Amino acid sequence: MSIRLTLAAAATLAFASPAFAQDAPAAPPAPPAAPATPAQASPEEVALTARVEAAAQPLEAMMEAIKPRAAAIRADASLSAADKETQVRALLAEHQSTLDEFSAAVQALVLYKASAEGAEPEEAAQAASMVGGMINTQIAQALLTGEAEGE
Repeated sequence: MSIRLTLAAAATLAFASPAFAQDAPAAPPAPPAAPATPAQASPEEVALTARVEAAAQPLEAMMEAIKPRAAAIRADASLSAADKETQVRALLAEHQSTLDEFSAAVQALVLYKASAEGAEPEEAAQAASMVGGMINTQIAQALLTGEAEGE
């Protein structure tokens, strides 16, 4: 699995969280309406998406640069699983600013999308905050398992 698929899955989970977190019973289905026209992205959404794409470029470059080091950590038979995880997390910590910028960009997009879809402000903020941890966790797991290399 590529890092893009991993991050897309994390973002998808975050987008879905407010919708699935509702406690109220589901409303009865609405009667069929006129065919919907494709939704146009707002200028704010376009800008936020561009910010995510711009932040993804240095993230992808960073991932390419650290893959060999992560592979060496995985291959080191003298390390326990916990030691490997610690070393991979230390490797990521060297590039925390790149991770933080990408996470902040995705969080801003999630906050906007959740709010635009009618989530309460608290739910939208919760979904956005969950994304940061999910991104870091997914990247660390991808490096630990070799998924970042398409293995």
